[in-house]
Amino acid sequence: MAGRAGNEKAPAGNVVPEAVKREVRERMKELEPAFQAAFRYLHQHPELSFQEVETTRYIKKKLLDMGVEVLDIGADTGVVGLLRGGEDGPCIGLRADIDALPIQEASTSPFPSKNDGIMHACGHDVHMTCLLGAAAILSRLRDQIHGSVKFIFEPGEEAVTGSRYMLDRGVLDNPRVDALFGLHNQPLIPSGTVSVHSGPLMAGVDRIHLTITGKGGHGGIPQKNRDPIVAASSFILAAQTIVSRNLSPLDAAVLSICYVNAGSSQVSNVTPESVEMAGTVRTFRSETSAFIEKRLRTLVEEIAAAFGCEGELEYIHDHPFTYDLPALVPAAREAVLGCGAQPIDPEPITASEDFSVFERHVPAYFYWLGTGNEEKDCVYAWHSPHFKADTDILRLGAGTYALSVFTGIEAVKRGLPDEQDLSKL
Repeated sequence: MAGRAGNEKAPAGNVVPEAVKREVRERMKELEPAFQAAFRYLHQHPELSFQEVETTRYIKKKLLDMGVEVLDIGADTGVVGLLRGGEDGPCIGLRADIDALPIQEASTSPFPSKNDGIMHACGHDVHMTCLLGAAAILSRLRDQIHGSVKFIFEPGEEAVTGSRYMLDRGVLDNPRVDALFGLHNQPLIPSGTVSVHSGPLMAGVDRIHLTITGKGGHGGIPQKNRDPIVAASSFILAAQTIVSRNLSPLDAAVLSICYVNAGSSQVSNVTPESVEMAGTVRTFRSETSAFIEKRLRTLVEEIAAAFGCEGELEYIHDHPFTYDLPALVPAAREAVLGCGAQPIDPEPITASEDFSVFERHVPAYFYWLGTGNEEKDCVYAWHSPHFKADTDILRLGAGTYALSVFTGIEAVKRGLPDEQDLSKL
């Protein structure tokens, strides 16, 4: 096989020989039953963030059976596999998340979750299956890989800390990952398609916690109190003007106050001492996030003061926006077309992905794998108890991952931004 691939040149504009792409497609077809079996097991055995013990054991066994080295990262959950190719060269990372959600499944899947109250409602079973599938394909093409591959199975993505947990354990080092590819199912785009986008794809997410403190007292004698509820009401309305009046209409952002708590439902004549609020901020630019933080702090402090109260803001930057590196777009497009999928350029959304944390340390690219299929009832959004993925797309995900190794190696050789440049995103 290595000889055949080496003698057949890639068409103009492409970097991977057609023989390699053809062999990947053949392996995709050959391994389809294994993909379906893996997905069925993973879907029926979901585990919560940082509790993915059985999932970790399953992934390790599968990788070892393929001849993939399993690295010791000093973690109870999560896996990193290493496949060394036939020649030395760049190291390409492929990442998937592995945790599930505390949701009771109500989908039409013929093999629903066996773990009560836990479900792969965000499709991480799809991602794991695709990455295991890529490992199976690449282990059969080992001699044709001029470099190495790291298979990164990240725990705790839903807890928003999984990527940092893996970074702290040095998953991008020894050998150093030169480019990283990730993938997420997407029911908003049709089965058979895979996104090829340039620039921001998913929003950065910040958490906000606010407190307005006044002076409690008898609700029937308001002149003796400093009512934090009235102050909080004015703040909530004013906060909505940040997006509508302080930002450019072309600078997309979301600011939502999602939690308000004050007083007690047991009494109706007590002005509370304080009001607590919490919410979320979504942005596609670091500068926008910084501006919203500054403006929120000004509003909560000054509006509270106007009502004789005190306002405080805790602003937590969870993770930045997910960014498809323009320099990797040609590699991504060739990988998608090479495995037989249809590339599509989708509209970005304000959901978030902690893959973005990796992106500040290594040149990276993030795909959406289309899973939308009305005929199969695959139409529900992430985190819905009715969520269901079209399993016919598993081979396309595996093929996209696998070919990204070959196109990614060539992209690294041509030159990609370094970590200092990436930190400025």
